[in-house]
Amino acid sequence: MIELEATLDSICALQDRRGLIPWAKGSHADPWNHTEAVVALTLGGRHRAAKRGIEWLASAVNRDGSYCQFFTSSAVLEPRIDLNNCLYPAVGLLAYLVSARDMSSVRSFLVSFDVTVDFVLDQQRSDGSFPWALSPDRTALEGSLLAGSSAMLLSLEAIEALDMMIGRNRPRIKEAASALCNYISDPHSQFLAKEAWAMDGYYPILAGVLDDVDASKRMKEFLLRHYVTGCGIQAIADSGWVTAAETAETAMALVRIGELGMARQMLQDIEQLRCGDGGYLTGWVLPDRVSFPSEEESAYSAAAVIIAHYLVALGRPSGLIEGILARE
Repeated sequence: MIELEATLDSICALQDRRGLIPWAKGSHADPWNHTEAVVALTLGGRHRAAKRGIEWLASAVNRDGSYCQFFTSSAVLEPRIDLNNCLYPAVGLLAYLVSARDMSSVRSFLVSFDVTVDFVLDQQRSDGSFPWALSPDRTALEGSLLAGSSAMLLSLEAIEALDMMIGRNRPRIKEAASALCNYISDPHSQFLAKEAWAMDGYYPILAGVLDDVDASKRMKEFLLRHYVTGCGIQAIADSGWVTAAETAETAMALVRIGELGMARQMLQDIEQLRCGDGGYLTGWVLPDRVSFPSEEESAYSAAAVIIAHYLVALGRPSGLIEGILARE
């Protein structure tokens, strides 16, 4: 495994005094990518920084349990409510509890996060789907996102694991997850048109929506469309824009279906985007390998690399939540 301490340092260097971890230096943040960084910090043993990240999440939640979509260090940048953003802190909270064993801090955060979970589940439609977002006045926006819905399944899996660890049972969580999984796996379900985006290809695999045969078939088709041999995954098919985060997340999906050799290849490809300080460029555009956004090192890219390395190091097929629980 590559030396990841410098990569963890690069994430810590971006964290502000309130605990917020922005996308990149001088950029904004959102709860999902902030949480991804918290997960990476926790897996890397940086519990103090991870705890500060959780404390920021507790400070940023709205009274009704929702989270606004984008933040700066001092203000809300976009008041729209992305439901995937709202639920994903569960993954960070689970990672922190398993690794740091800080039950007191977790229980304190759950006071507000339980309200968040109820808020999100109240938005579930009768067919099992969720609107991708709500307007600031809490009106549901049209359409659902395949990748976002799949990520929500991971969050619900994390919530179930958290509940087991603290000794409670909420059937509503399992029911919501089952209904959402059925909606995602139904070939007749409708999602907003994002087929060209890599996340729509690998996230259902990463979330465990598909059985082994269908997952393997989908991955082969996905790699044919998005993988540039020796370089990594194109975030958008045929764009030439290869990104560290999408390549690392593809590695995570490959681990889930037992393709450890190919997952390692993805991580090897990513090393071309590694910077001298241990951070990772967001991506580059082929064939000239021009950094885009220009020279941007993103916290979420570094976080995805760390998480992918951790899952690969387990040496066996594993989903994200299963891998987090393996630290027990």
